[in-house]
Amino acid sequence: MMTSCEDHDFPCQNPDYSRFDKIAANELAKPIAANVLVNESKFCMMIPVSEDSVVGDLNHGLFLRTLRGQSGLYHLWVDYEACSDHGTHTMMCAYVGKGPPETRVASHIKTKWPQTSFLYTTFTPLENRLAKYYEQLFLDLYDFVLNKAENPGENLLYAVWDNERYTNGTHANEVSGLSKMQDFDDW
Repeated sequence: MMTSCEDHDFPCQNPDYSRFDKIAANELAKPIAANVLVNESKFCMMIPVSEDSVVGDLNHGLFLRTLRGQSGLYHLWVDYEACSDHGTHTMMCAYVGKGPPETRVASHIKTKWPQTSFLYTTFTPLENRLAKYYEQLFLDLYDFVLNKAENPGENLLYAVWDNERYTNGTHANEVSGLSKMQDFDDW
């Protein structure tokens, strides 16, 4: 019997990042593996975009406030497919960028992101020069629907997250600590 990922032909286990990792290893003294950047990033959250998905004061600004003052590499993801057999969620990257995520992601929400789509964001703090290097390497190898102007890559970039990372993210407690909601009446 085939698993759901085999039956629907999508990567739900160990996507191949070998080309990215090989180039980074040849060009950097201490490269960061693509798997670390997309599947194990310091920050990973579903960010509410549509007014219909905002609960109380839990809007995108509150979620992004946990990244205030930081800069580095960020990815914007869409939910691609779930594999119930392996308990994973395959995500497809729509955009890669560098800079301060609090302001840049908020700007992308207003100008690029469809209001009807859920937005998942990952972020890895990096010095500007390294963030620019990794951004360009991703752009050289992968095709991002929202990076069309500077994007020669051909392959789609996938991440595979477990249910906990997908559902709760990495900063749910920090976000709830910033909220002014006290009970259900505040919704």
